[in-house]
Amino acid sequence: MRELTFTASRSLAAGGLLWASLAQIFVVNNAVVLPRASSQNLAEHIISALGDTRCGLIGGFRFCSPWHEAADIAWIVGGVCLILGALLNTVVFPPDRLRNLAFGVLAVSGVGLVSTGFNPYNLRPAVHLLSAGTCFFCGAVGVLLLGGMLRQADRPYWGAAGILCGLTSIISATLTALRPDPHVQGLFERIAAWPSVVWVICFGAYIAFSARRAHLSRGR
Repeated sequence: MRELTFTASRSLAAGGLLWASLAQIFVVNNAVVLPRASSQNLAEHIISALGDTRCGLIGGFRFCSPWHEAADIAWIVGGVCLILGALLNTVVFPPDRLRNLAFGVLAVSGVGLVSTGFNPYNLRPAVHLLSAGTCFFCGAVGVLLLGGMLRQADRPYWGAAGILCGLTSIISATLTALRPDPHVQGLFERIAAWPSVVWVICFGAYIAFSARRAHLSRGR
């Protein structure tokens, strides 16, 4: 059985908070669709449309994103937080190849997220799609692996949630790559992206809380 180690170090607390801060992506993305000009339909419009720098046809639908800078910056910042969190949070598990693989693919997912922000879909579609695909698949695989590791570490609920979120994202990302009916393309993308990201946010908050609790216990 694996043993989890929640140290009282500031670096672990910071790593947890970095992952928890990915919640800003949801806040910003929802704010971006507020301008009347965007007229976003969550089922039809792909996520990438939020960062497009000009109005035009996106996936067969006309779309505008007046606050596209906010969306692109949110993805870049979120990617950096995912990468740094992956580096700092590795100490939770004992070192081995599976741990390194799990956190490594999550860091690669962060690199993909950063790249999506720097390469808007309407300017560099090939790079953007490759970056988004890397973000989706690597993030899902990382969450799936961490879920399996947490089940071995006697965290059955965290483990089951990670496995479920990872598998859901992988299946939906695969269906997205196969290009379903355009009227549900946006829905499939969100099912591919959101479960894994939500799990990372929640697990990051759990890590930060556990590190804080370890610090308080040491001070007694």
